[in-house]
This record gives sequence, structure tokens and C-alpha cells, in this order.
Amino acid sequence: MKVGFIGLGNMGLPMAKNLVKANYEVVGKNRSKGKEELFAASGGKIGLTIAEMARTLDVIFTCLPLPIDVEQVYFSEDGLINNGHKGLILVDHSTVAPGLNKKIAEAAKEKGIDFLDAPISGGNFGAEDGTLTIMVGGEKEVFEKVLPLFQVMGKNIYHIGETGSGSVVKLINNLMVAIHTQAVSEAVNLGKKMGVDLDLLFNILNNSYAQSRIYDRHYNNFIAKNEYEAGFAIKLLHKDMKLAEEMAASVNMQLPIGSQITEILKEAIEENLGEQDMSALYLLLNKKLSN
Repeated sequence: MKVGFIGLGNMGLPMAKNLVKANYEVVGKNRSKGKEELFAASGGKIGLTIAEMARTLDVIFTCLPLPIDVEQVYFSEDGLINNGHKGLILVDHSTVAPGLNKKIAEAAKEKGIDFLDAPISGGNFGAEDGTLTIMVGGEKEVFEKVLPLFQVMGKNIYHIGETGSGSVVKLINNLMVAIHTQAVSEAVNLGKKMGVDLDLLFNILNNSYAQSRIYDRHYNNFIAKNEYEAGFAIKLLHKDMKLAEEMAASVNMQLPIGSQITEILKEAIEENLGEQDMSALYLLLNKKLSN
């Protein structure tokens, strides 16, 4: 099976590397040539255009930061749909609206191409370890064909239902991630203001009902180290929250807390924290408390 991977970023690069380690022949593609070189150094193949990949490979994964990037890769003249061959399987790991998934699937079907939406959760740590959660929408038969590849990249793999259902679950996931992130920001800042040792606070809360994977991730990997290089950037979480709000609006539902978090994330971007890890929401509140 000849495999392609488009989007060798914080998530895509380790995912593609894991496929190479599992002895799959993988062709990588990325806007940044530096990431392509890193992939090649790990045994991956590079050098094909997207159109060439679509014409010659069996399965192509995409993992892209923004919906506009997904639109470009799938629908441009030299993109995947226009150049794909009958029997090609396309899998998008990006976080986008369910409506975009359905648009891609419909266009792909007209060309005899199969499509799965398969957003992921677990962060760059999970991508590196091959322990991602993968949420898949699309035809079950196609899912079964790709399952061995998913099992290389992830530990918890779910076929949810029709096209777009993977993205529905992913946006709900990121809604909760955003709320938990703000909860960590407020709790740790309050503990600091009250003079509590923050390591001790974490140990206590981690053994209490306040425990969460987000608290564990944010505190131990970022806040305690005072290092905020993005595993998942604030600007991307803001994008996902906007998508979650749009999804809720489509069923006449409001997100009272979620909408407030979206505004906080927007404020963080305006304070030049957009490129920092989402845990840096702690810094936004800390800065306000210091003024």
C-alpha cells in the first residue's frame, strides 16, 4: 500500500514518521521544506507534487491547520480531487466544520474516490507515541480498509457514523478542552495569589475531583516549566471554538461559557499569545493580575 501524508506539522510529522517505522512506503508533503527534509531523514519519501500523489498513491492523509488550507489541498486545480484516481482513499485529520467534510465527500464520490473525516486528539505527545484518539466519519467499509494505518498512529480509534460525525465529536472535545484550559488558568493563578505552593496544589487537585488530563498537560509540561512553545497554539484553539459556535448555531443552541472562552482566546491573540501553546492562557490572566 502506497501512502501519502500532506501536512508535516507538530502533529502530522510524528504521525507520518510512525507510519514509516511500521514499514509503510510513505510520501510526505509540506509547505515548509525543512519539515520535508526532517521526514526524509526519518526514512520517508519526498519530491512529489500533490497532483502526482493523487494520481499514484493508494491512501493520502491530510493534517492541515486551517479550513482554507483544506479547501486548497482538496479543491484546487492541482489538488487531490481533480487529480485523484478511482479507488483512491482520502483521509482528513484536520479540525474543520462537518459541512466541509460533506462537501469533500460529495466531490470525491463523483470521481470514484473514498473520503473519511478523521480528526485527532492527544496532542503532539500522543502523535509521537502513537497513542492518539482518532474519531472517524464515513463509510464503515472504507474505515475497515484504513484501520491498520490508524492503529499505527492511534490507540483509541472510533468509527462514529456518517461523514462529518468525526468532526462533530472533535469540536465537542475541543469545546471542553478550551473550558478546562481556562479553568486551569483561573485555578493556578488563584492558588498563586493565595500563596499556595503550586506543585503541592497540583498534587492535591490531581487526586481530587478537579483532576483532568488538561490540568496535567498544562501544568507539568508548560506552566511549571514556564515554557510555552506550542504543542497546540492558542490561535488554533480559537479557530476551533469559532467552528464549535457555528455548529451549535446550526441547531439553534448557544454556548454560554464557550462563547466567553472564545472571546478570551481572541484577547490572548491580541496580546501576542496566539502562537504560544494554549496553556499560555495562564499568562494572559497572570498579566492582568500583575497590573
